[in-house]
Amino acid sequence: QQMSGEDEVEFSDKDEPDGDGDGSSDCPTVRAPLTSLKSHQGVVIAADWLVGGKQAVTASWDRTANLYDVETSELVHSLTGHDQELTHCCTHPTQRLVVTSSRDTTFRLWDFRDPSIHSVNVFQGHTE
Repeated sequence: QQMSGEDEVEFSDKDEPDGDGDGSSDCPTVRAPLTSLKSHQGVVIAADWLVGGKQAVTASWDRTANLYDVETSELVHSLTGHDQELTHCCTHPTQRLVVTSSRDTTFRLWDFRDPSIHSVNVFQGHTE
């Protein structure tokens, strides 16, 4: 019985690469960067796509998050206000909302749903 169990494991292992191979053939493989998004002065620690896939947000140790138009490579907004290095950024899957967190013990919710208003809410409560 152990032998058949090992055979099953090997069989399932062999299935996975085949499945991955079939899936990757449906999508083009990018072997070179399409663009470089430059403007941070420090290490970029996190990045995420905004809904729609035309904009991306990056979080950096330079205490800013940047919102880029990936089609033009332009910096759309520099999100400033954190007092220390950013540790993460994340976007909402269906709304134009961004959360950034920082070593300053705060996290901020940035709202881009209304193009004319870019509001931010600051949340504090963490001690580290």
